[in-house]
Amino acid sequence: MTAQYETVWPRSPQGVQQQRRAQRLDSLDNVRVAFLWDYLFRGDELFPVLADELRRRHPSIDIVSYEEFGNLHGADEKMRLAQLPTELRDRSVDAVVSGMGC
Repeated sequence: MTAQYETVWPRSPQGVQQQRRAQRLDSLDNVRVAFLWDYLFRGDELFPVLADELRRRHPSIDIVSYEEFGNLHGADEKMRLAQLPTELRDRSVDAVVSGMGC
């Protein structure tokens, strides 16, 4: 008689359900892009390089710095993220570059 073992899937159930993606912009010309950051890992180094390259490729792009939104991570994170759609709308943001999470 051969031994039999029960097995389990090592992956947990998904905690966040997939959502429909927003439609892609045709171009970044004449678009306002917001940078968002959780002040972890090297965003202060990355975002200036990215901004320079985006401006080189799309001179009419308008970039809203992560500094205008502040740190989106921390004790008030849930409240900050809940306010984010309104903040983006108030600033007429068309697209977001998010430097948050792992």
